[in-house]
Amino acid sequence: MKNKSSIIIPAALIFLSMFSCANDQETKQVPLQKFSVANPEVRDIVYRLEYPGYLQSERIVEIIARTEGFLIENKIKPGQKVSEGDVLFIIEPKTYEDKLTTAEAALATAKSNLVFAQSSLDRIEEAAKSNAVSQIDLIQAQTNVDLCKSAIKTAEAQLSIAQTQLGYCYIKAPCNGRVSKSTVDEGNYVKPQTQLTTLYKEDNMYAIFTIEASNLIWAQKQAKSQGSINTKPFNTVDVIVADVTGETEIFQGELDYLSPSADLSTGTVDMRAVIKNPKNELNNGVYVKISLPYKETKDAVLVPESSIGSDQSGRYIYVVKDDTVRYRNVKVGQLERDNMREITLGLQADELYITEALTRVRNGQAINPVLESTKQK
Repeated sequence: MKNKSSIIIPAALIFLSMFSCANDQETKQVPLQKFSVANPEVRDIVYRLEYPGYLQSERIVEIIARTEGFLIENKIKPGQKVSEGDVLFIIEPKTYEDKLTTAEAALATAKSNLVFAQSSLDRIEEAAKSNAVSQIDLIQAQTNVDLCKSAIKTAEAQLSIAQTQLGYCYIKAPCNGRVSKSTVDEGNYVKPQTQLTTLYKEDNMYAIFTIEASNLIWAQKQAKSQGSINTKPFNTVDVIVADVTGETEIFQGELDYLSPSADLSTGTVDMRAVIKNPKNELNNGVYVKISLPYKETKDAVLVPESSIGSDQSGRYIYVVKDDTVRYRNVKVGQLERDNMREITLGLQADELYITEALTRVRNGQAINPVLESTKQK
């Protein structure tokens, strides 16, 4: 019995030892976890200030009635494009046509009276040479001529007024553009100053916005350091228009107005950029974002924003060296439109960083790095 126990115990120890060795071997064979890594992208970037703004048509004209009468014809459709000189509305012209006819007749009468008065003066002047008429008759004849000339001037002025008033009956477009819906229907009686529609000239659009005076001064200094300062430090600007899905389209504009004075109550400066709009893609009153370039940085180091973490010490990334993860604090700069963030301090162009899954990696961890493209898909 004693001999049997002594045989079983060594056998058990041998089995446990073999099991332990097998486990150690299995542990050593566990593969390292794969993580995507990449080199930062290096490219030139432009620093920008962004501000909200809105679009305004190059010219906005309220089309109003300048005379009174019944509106007998509306020639426009809402949103219609019109050309300069097109007739938009007609106010009943009959009364003003009659006034014009009366004025023309009055002018003709005045001219006839002048012919008669001048003929009488000529005869009296001839008779006065032989003292056949008195000096009073001569003066009276000359006065009649002068009165007839004045009457002609008055008749001509009345004719011009009548022509102008008749012209007011035909309301024309003062420039090319698009019209809004009419505010008065045909058949209604209109008076002077009654608004009929609004005309928007949209060949060019204005982007209106304001910028803090302190930011303007700072941006001017930045531009001056690169030798590009002038009275309009931004020169060209990007106007960003977003649709309901969040997709954006960028239109380039030129700064054409910088207020010479800051608003004392807000500390801001009014600015305006002009944008060419040949296809009428932009509309008056649309809210936009204005991007103002003020400085260019050569060979900036950039990584995707999603590859940068945040904690109490600030922003950080995980750098990979010799297949080992290293936690590193970084200083960041501008976020580009493609969601790439500039790293101003803490990462070199030839280093590798972990691009994703930051929550599953730890400092000092050994990994199997998988190199991928820097740019985001």
